[in-house]
Amino acid sequence: MNPKSVFPLLASLLLHCSIMSIASAAPEVVIFQLAAKDLAGFERNAATAKELGATHMDISMNLPPATWQMDPPDDPYPAWYVGQIDFLKAFPPPELEKHVDMDHAREVAEILTARCKILRKHGLKAFWKANTPQVLPESFFTDHPHLRGPRVDQPNRARVARFAPCMDKEESLRLYRDSLLRFLEACPEVEIMSFLTTDSGSGFCWVPGLYPGANGPAWCEHRSMADRVAGFLTNLQDGARERGHELQVNIHQISPRQWMRPSFPEPMETVRRLPEGLALNGLEGPDGKKFIKAAGASGWRASFYPIVGIVVPGLNPPSQEQKSSRLLMSFGDFHAQETNLRLYNKTRLAEADSSLLERYTSLHQFAIDEVGEELADEVLEMWRDLNTVLIRLDAMNFGPVLRMGHLLARWINRPMVPFPEELTPEETSYYRPYLFQAKGEEQANNLIDIQAMRMFEGWGAKMLVQRVMERTIPDVQNATLTARKVSAHLQDENKKKEWRILSQRLEALECLLVSADNMIAYQAYLDRAKALAVAPEANPPLGAENSWDRRDIMQIARDEIDNALRLRTILLSSEAPILDMAAEEEDESIMLLSPALADQLKLKIDIMNAHWRDYDRLYTVPNP
Repeated sequence: MNPKSVFPLLASLLLHCSIMSIASAAPEVVIFQLAAKDLAGFERNAATAKELGATHMDISMNLPPATWQMDPPDDPYPAWYVGQIDFLKAFPPPELEKHVDMDHAREVAEILTARCKILRKHGLKAFWKANTPQVLPESFFTDHPHLRGPRVDQPNRARVARFAPCMDKEESLRLYRDSLLRFLEACPEVEIMSFLTTDSGSGFCWVPGLYPGANGPAWCEHRSMADRVAGFLTNLQDGARERGHELQVNIHQISPRQWMRPSFPEPMETVRRLPEGLALNGLEGPDGKKFIKAAGASGWRASFYPIVGIVVPGLNPPSQEQKSSRLLMSFGDFHAQETNLRLYNKTRLAEADSSLLERYTSLHQFAIDEVGEELADEVLEMWRDLNTVLIRLDAMNFGPVLRMGHLLARWINRPMVPFPEELTPEETSYYRPYLFQAKGEEQANNLIDIQAMRMFEGWGAKMLVQRVMERTIPDVQNATLTARKVSAHLQDENKKKEWRILSQRLEALECLLVSADNMIAYQAYLDRAKALAVAPEANPPLGAENSWDRRDIMQIARDEIDNALRLRTILLSSEAPILDMAAEEEDESIMLLSPALADQLKLKIDIMNAHWRDYDRLYTVPNP
């Protein structure tokens, strides 16, 4: 379909219809999620949010991680929740103070207080999200053994059993209520909260979906889940109301995959017990209406992460799902925000309408505004290609594949060698401590053992991933060419730079996709060779040719070396961030790459080049 041939014919009618639609369906609450590096950035975001019609802002983003919870240091599991600050730990009641890092608590409280002061200045309210009820330190349960609730770690991904408080105990409810009142006293702008539960170190007693299985104290095993969850939520709302504060809270499970049990199989049993303003799994009490609608950019730690700054406008209009009076708008990572804000400002009418043509019309006009009419069609096609990439990568989503592989398994910088167990401590020191690996060295040395999941194991997985990549990579390449073309065409220097950086980010995305394909294929070849256990001929006769599998695995290794060199060149030549990396080397973590990644890529290349003769121990050496 040529957008130009259709858009002018219906644009005025569609605009009229969409205005009528948004007038009747505009949400009362609009929450903006905008990242900021400091308070000055937060204030700029607040001013922008107010100008664009927001009523609330998320104050829980980009807080200092609670690294004191990485205890013991070799247990990776707390990495899933140290960045999700529970207000119970940021504003601890007296009983908890000696069990948390109070310096960190004061730092977080100071930032939150300052953010709310800014919101007050701009006439905005606050939104808060975290994982709740969250893990508490073991020392707390040693002092208060009667409050030990469910085990909430993932046993294959944690070295230490970790527990949340039992929310069937009145004392635990009081601790949360007291902490909440401290929070609201410092931050009275907080009106809406969203809690993730049963994941990332959180959960209720006897929830079926807990990773270790339903568990908790025997005394509360037979208490109804409706009483338990409704009691927790109403405890918070009633506590806030006692101080003249109306609080709205949604608590939701991690969306269960086919192999997982749902946390709340019968959510309406709980929802009917809830008053208005409280919700379970997005169903607001007491009648189950939709609590909040999420829109905007996909989670910035989603399909393209750890690449930053790639904006992909959704081509499909919002679904005809139940309307909500609350809208949560995400604007992506820090480097994508400016473009996403412009996109939101230009296409809000389309967000409220269900017409596919309306969406394309709006995005086509946005493309014209961004790059001019001559290239607008090509930019729209680029967005189509990138939407297709997202759809294809979703087929590999056991957790976003690039985040799982390149970050948690450090595919991005770890070497591929035939015998990884023989690498020296010096050769592994720059990546091994950052693998999300709670088991042993055998698992850590396996490229596709990610968080104790082997979702890409075997020859069949290798073939499937190869098929996804051979279909996906050309779309990324086409998008890169378009971004380069736009950059070369534009006259405005700032716009030229913006599109030039986008082309570099897309090229880096291609590198990560190629590397993912290489890593999965390489491990499949290694597993096959070691399972066959065929000893190479010590003295192959003259004329012995290279075997297909020896040729293939060594070519994959060479491709990965060249790919790592290409990515390194992009990183060293770019004038803006390409990947999400720590500001300082000491801040590298399981969840954050090192700013010295370019140097680490050189180490990867050097190590792989130093181990070429190791393949001779797996396969007969050709002797042509």
